[in-house]
Amino acid sequence: MVFSYFLLAISIACELVAASVTTSSKGFTILKPTIICILGYGFSYYFFGLCLSDINLGIGYATWGATGTIVTPIVGYFVYKQKITKTGIFALMLIILSIITLNLFG
Repeated sequence: MVFSYFLLAISIACELVAASVTTSSKGFTILKPTIICILGYGFSYYFFGLCLSDINLGIGYATWGATGTIVTPIVGYFVYKQKITKTGIFALMLIILSIITLNLFG
């Protein structure tokens, strides 16, 4: 089970890299970030599929998706100077609490 969560973490990391460079690809017109994006999502789905041997699909996908939802606005804030409101921060904290609860009791 621990190894499956390790694979899920790798999947999430690959997805976060891919999502983070999507803006830099300028609509997939710049080659390097486009290739990173395609490879990132490809590896992300590959490792996600592997982790499902011990993790339920619903819990795994919720964790994968929510982590991306939480981290990408943070990347946007620090890398692309995008704004996050107090309400947005509160919403992200609710997502974190929900995913922790789902993984512990789901």
